[in-house]
Amino acid sequence: MTLRIATIALVALALGGCGETPRYNDWFAHSRLTGADTARGSATSDALVVRWSQQITDDGPYVAVENARAGLDPRHDRVYMGSSDGRFLAFDVYGEEMWSYDPQSGVESAPAVDERRGQLFLASEDGVVHALDWKEGEVRWKVPSGGPVRQTPLLTNDAIYLVREDDHVVALSREDGEILWDYEREVEVEFAIAGHAGLLLHEGRLFTGFTDGAVVALDAATGGVEWERLTQLDALEREGQAIRFYDVDTTPVLLNDRIWVASVSAGVYALSIEGGSVEWRGEEYQDVTGMAAAGRQLILASATQGVTTLEPHSQRVVWRKPLGRGAPADPVVANGYVLIGESRGGLVAIDLRSGREAARIEHGQGFSAPPSVAGNLGWVMTNGGKLIAFRL
Repeated sequence: MTLRIATIALVALALGGCGETPRYNDWFAHSRLTGADTARGSATSDALVVRWSQQITDDGPYVAVENARAGLDPRHDRVYMGSSDGRFLAFDVYGEEMWSYDPQSGVESAPAVDERRGQLFLASEDGVVHALDWKEGEVRWKVPSGGPVRQTPLLTNDAIYLVREDDHVVALSREDGEILWDYEREVEVEFAIAGHAGLLLHEGRLFTGFTDGAVVALDAATGGVEWERLTQLDALEREGQAIRFYDVDTTPVLLNDRIWVASVSAGVYALSIEGGSVEWRGEEYQDVTGMAAAGRQLILASATQGVTTLEPHSQRVVWRKPLGRGAPADPVVANGYVLIGESRGGLVAIDLRSGREAARIEHGQGFSAPPSVAGNLGWVMTNGGKLIAFRL
């Protein structure tokens, strides 16, 4: 049995998501938004300005950790937001609620949105996939996938792909939710960091990482294994470390015709697309749980090393920015900034070129979820359940 440990525990232990980018750049220019800032959050400069906020969850004695991202639908001026207490809401760009839907389970990921067809696919924490219409949230179908889901589904023209927290990858039909195939990875580890790698689709292959440190390439049509790389074999026990973590929790990144992933204990890898052979490994990049591409550079987020910009060609560190207030959310690159949440701090905008902090939004409860950005507009959920809209 695997015991999952929250990412923030990494700090305490001192271990010492269609596959194409949507057309979001013109949303700011064509949206109806001119509105005023109604949130109580604050920004330190004009680079990160709060526009409005909405409390999604009920206030209670405990601050819930919120991991869900906003789903964006520029064509219909909609923002979709779920929460850990089982609410799923549609807002317009002013922050006005348009409709709500009850998935009867918590939501810890963004829905997959197909703005051309006016469809969205929500995977709730209990593993049920809900196919909804954009206009009123009408249910087209809902189907259980067999296990908990906390990663955004990946869409193609005909299929929906999910990665489950229990190390399954599942393909469903977009038409009716029929399960097309289910890949199960049998994992035998005692401890694991909370969270799971998402899916990367490239040229008919799905790439992802697993709790036991395996990186696997699957045939998207059949679910058959094309290759696997066991990073666990490279994980070295560190002095003073009582618990060993093998997870590959970073969603694979395609950069320089290589697949880039990170193992919590074994470092950062560049793998060949065709066979998964190791073309480079940086074992010094430890505890990396989030990764993003920024042009020809790689952005790494680590609970112990902060945010690092790496030049893959030379393996040179361009800059490194410590984060001292909890565990980092997945980094998001937008408009010349690296946006990253601190689980016990703020949402920070770091200048991509210099590594200097340009702005931050403080709310008092932390940000475990990454933001979603469309052009100059962004949305992020705080721990405690407040949706904040901001401008870059």
